[in-house]
Amino acid sequence: MTDTKHYGAAYLSDTGNFLKHIKTQSYQPFAAVQAGVVLDLGCGTGMDAINLADMLKGRAEVVGVDHDAALIEKAMADAADRKNIRFVKGETQQLAEQDHSAAGVRMERVVQHLIEPDRTFAEVYRVLQADAPFVVVETIWNSLNLYAGLVETEQKIRNYLVDTKVNNGFAGNKLTTDLARHAFKNISIDTYCMVVRSLEEANRYLFLERIFSEMQENDALTAHEVAEFSKGLQAADRGGYFLTSMNIVIAKATK
Repeated sequence: MTDTKHYGAAYLSDTGNFLKHIKTQSYQPFAAVQAGVVLDLGCGTGMDAINLADMLKGRAEVVGVDHDAALIEKAMADAADRKNIRFVKGETQQLAEQDHSAAGVRMERVVQHLIEPDRTFAEVYRVLQADAPFVVVETIWNSLNLYAGLVETEQKIRNYLVDTKVNNGFAGNKLTTDLARHAFKNISIDTYCMVVRSLEEANRYLFLERIFSEMQENDALTAHEVAEFSKGLQAADRGGYFLTSMNIVIAKATK
C-alpha cells in the first residue's frame, strides 16, 4: 500500500467547499444533541468541526481529532475565539475519551486510510453513549468514471486506487456491514454522485496527473497508456463534453 497523502490544508479547504452539500447532510444527525461532546475524527483543518460547533451553538462541545500536527494548528487558528470547540492530536484507534462519554461521532474520508479499521470502529463504539449518532462519509473509489473512451486503462486506474493507492480501498463499499458487525444499530446509507466537468477541476480534486505519473513509475501503466488516456481527457475537455464522476456515501447509525 502506498497511501501517501497528496493533500494539505489548501486541498482540504478546497474540497470541503466543493462537497458542501454532502457535508451539510452529514451534520444533521447531530442537530438534536443537547449536551456533552461530539467528536470529529480525522478533522483535518477543522472545517467540519467548526461547522458542527456553530450548528450546536454552545449546547455541546466539539472535539476535533487528527494525527497531523500542522492541520491541528491550522484548525485551532481557524476556530478563533469559539468557546465550544477544541482540537487534539491523536489517533482514531486510541481515543482519550472515557467509555460511554461521547454524544456523537463523525468521520469523513478516514476509514479508507486505516490499515486496521476494526480498531477504530471498536473505539467509536466504546466511547459513544447509548443511542448516540455515528456518521461516516466515505469515497467509493471503484465507482470512478473518467469517460476517456479507453475502458481497459480506466479499469487499471480504478484497480490501482482501490488495491494499491489507498490502504482500505473498499472502505465505502463495506461501511454498512462493518457497522453491523460492530453492533451499531439503526444503520442507513445514502449515496451522492460527485461530478466535475473540466480537466482542471479533475486534477485539482482528484490529482489525476499525479496518479498517472505515480502509476507509470510503479509500472501500473505504460508511458503509452498514460499518453493516450491523457489525450482522450484533453480532447473531451476541449470539446466541451468532459465529465468525471465518483460516488460518495454517508452511512449513519447509532450505538
